[in-house]
Amino acid sequence: MDFFKMDAVYEINDNLRLSENDNDLNACLTKLALLLDCEYYLFAILNPVSIFKSDLYILDNYPSCWKKYYNDEKLIDYDPIIDYSASNYAPIIWSMLEQSKWDKNKTNVIEEAKNSNLKSGFSFPVHTKNNSFGVISFANSNNEKTLISLHSNSYSYVLLVLPELLDSHQRINKNIGNTCTQLTPREKECLAWISEGKTTWEISKILDCSERTVSFHITNLQTKLGTNNRSQSISKSILTGVMNPFPL
Repeated sequence: MDFFKMDAVYEINDNLRLSENDNDLNACLTKLALLLDCEYYLFAILNPVSIFKSDLYILDNYPSCWKKYYNDEKLIDYDPIIDYSASNYAPIIWSMLEQSKWDKNKTNVIEEAKNSNLKSGFSFPVHTKNNSFGVISFANSNNEKTLISLHSNSYSYVLLVLPELLDSHQRINKNIGNTCTQLTPREKECLAWISEGKTTWEISKILDCSERTVSFHITNLQTKLGTNNRSQSISKSILTGVMNPFPL
């Protein structure tokens, strides 16, 4: 590895630890992109709200024309990079995403990106707590520049920065996709026993309290989760990380 670049990586990580807002994170991402000899970067996290909906968090310097087109055409619904990142962990070069895997009737996102000067790039899938996932991508306006970047230990530098970036993002945006702190310990206990199929009466015996008290806690947790019934409460609590199905 280039020792001068390693010093730059350490500096970026130091800056991330001191970051206070998204502007600070953007500044660190800009430095990382420059370190990789890349013109563009994107850091995106999808936080699940329900089975059908996710909140999208993005930091990037992509061309504005591409962002407008991407949003207007809802390309996120069939973006192969997002699709790949949802179920993989290894980095991917955009050119490796085969056209044969895409729906022929939908927009070729990679080819369309080239028209907005995002001609080549590579991405790292990101998986965080609360079932959130996302991607960090770097791109260039020409293929040669990306190839040079890939042959200069770019993957290693990104992997050294990524943990600090995720920690800083979660610290700064701690309320995004996070409802864990909203439930009291008693509400979590009731939710756990509901997931085991216990009735209100059974839960009251397990927790040594009245059925009315159990019903009170269940009503409160449903209000906090924004759910209408017990089944939806279980589904949303697991999806958003309120309840861990595999406690340690």
